[in-house]
Amino acid sequence: MRPQPDPADDRAALTTGPSQAGFNDPLANSATIMWQPSWPPSIGPLINAASGTPAGTAAEHYRAALEALCARPDDAVSLSLKVPFCAARCLCCDRDIGAAQPGAVIDHYLSGLLREIASVAACIGPGRDVLQLHLGGGSANELCASQLLRLVDALQRHWRLPADAEMSADCDPRGVSWTQLQLLRSLGFRRLNFGVFELDPVVQQAIGRGQSLALLADVCDMARACGVESINLEMMMGLPHQTEALWRNTMRSVIDTGPDRVTLTRYRHRPWLVPTQRAIDAQALPSGEQVAGLASAASSMLCDAGYRWIGADQFVLDSDELAAACEAGRLRRSLISYTAMPGTPMLGMGVGAVGEIDGQVVWNEASLPAWHGALDLGRLPVAHARAASISESRRRAAVEHLLCRLELPWAMVEGDLEDGYRRLARHETQGLVCVFEGRITVTEAGRHILPALCEELHAAWPAHSDTLMRWAS
Repeated sequence: MRPQPDPADDRAALTTGPSQAGFNDPLANSATIMWQPSWPPSIGPLINAASGTPAGTAAEHYRAALEALCARPDDAVSLSLKVPFCAARCLCCDRDIGAAQPGAVIDHYLSGLLREIASVAACIGPGRDVLQLHLGGGSANELCASQLLRLVDALQRHWRLPADAEMSADCDPRGVSWTQLQLLRSLGFRRLNFGVFELDPVVQQAIGRGQSLALLADVCDMARACGVESINLEMMMGLPHQTEALWRNTMRSVIDTGPDRVTLTRYRHRPWLVPTQRAIDAQALPSGEQVAGLASAASSMLCDAGYRWIGADQFVLDSDELAAACEAGRLRRSLISYTAMPGTPMLGMGVGAVGEIDGQVVWNEASLPAWHGALDLGRLPVAHARAASISESRRRAAVEHLLCRLELPWAMVEGDLEDGYRRLARHETQGLVCVFEGRITVTEAGRHILPALCEELHAAWPAHSDTLMRWAS
């Protein structure tokens, strides 16, 4: 039986409580940057929507950052657009999404999103290039054809979407159609991410998500026939009833479909934060040691099949541009994904979106009514912001280096980050890192829980070994 963590000991449980997404069930705020928890702030005060600092509220800070960006009209940007809808909710999901919402609800949300886009465009000016655009957070294929056309048309009226822009979308393979795939590709979406999680019927039943291998193979074939250039399959470890034998069968099937990329994620059982997870039998969850075995098996199988392990959880074919970027030391971890694109300001739009401009991070309202309410009042729907600081910029650079290069040089942490470096070094006794003179490197075992290791550099919350291992398991 998998031991259950004490909610009071889990750093996620220190949030102010679940956000009310405006749908049927309240969930925890999932607007999380990979190397930075969404709450509380890591370094420096958090600026709130209503009660800010003497320098202003969160929205005022965000508007000032947008105006500073406006003064640089040649700067490209990246966009992360949230679509918080899915056809059905999986029991393992911890995102703020609305399941099986009627078309009128989605259309109302899209109208709000278009208003937010117009407000941001008015602040930063028109005509600049968008280098990276991601549509997800739920399933982009919950948008019908006319809604997708309205969204992309609005973006093109404000900014340029170059032919080589890195445009991607999250899609549910159970609901995508040939017509929709053709439309997505014609609009410029060259990369699609399909959430799969598992292919074993027993595990699928336990998480309330059924999809056959034949369906997945058909969808991948259709996407390629429509001209989609890159298909990423997202798999999940640590689900109820998973065993290494069943998992190996799943991974063999995944490899046989020939995706360009595979992402391995870990299920985190936190029913005190995510009410839907209460329907999952905790007794059926694999132990932390068993999950480590699943991760090791998957990485070995993928590498043997010709995939290169990038960063923490991403596997790509050797022909993929991320493999070349990794080889050349150009790999980056944006708020969207690993990328070979240069760093740009990230504009997050939609409920619960996260963005960053010049080191200042902003979080949109995670509650759908609050997000709509801010827009109705003509305000930017920002709930929190954190002003940029030298310490925070250094920490972010150190964490991105760790995520992309699997090492942390002492030179990057001298001064205010030395305590985090020492905390990270203590995990050598667990076989998660190796400590050398002047640098720390991540082992294969540590690589599987690299996001958790990165939290050791989180100055406000030292991640002690027992807490970190519970996070990882």
